[in-house]
Amino acid sequence: MWVIALHFGAGAFAGAIFNVRTLFALVAISFVECIAVAVIGGPSAALSSVGGLIAVQAGYLAGIYVRSVLERAGIAHPAIRPEHQR
Repeated sequence: MWVIALHFGAGAFAGAIFNVRTLFALVAISFVECIAVAVIGGPSAALSSVGGLIAVQAGYLAGIYVRSVLERAGIAHPAIRPEHQR
């Protein structure tokens, strides 16, 4: 259970600070973790690892939400990113 909490916290931290490319990297790492746990511990052990994968994604969404609430309250400032011209 603590593994899922850690994955959720990492996702929430990444969602509050970083862009979506970071989510892709976290999901890729968690997916490799799921495969490794399934190979080493079997499918029943991989179930908690899949929960961690889902927790990273849910945490990222929670982090985005917290960031938007803080921006609307005036506590945080939106990131200034120049638009890319193509």
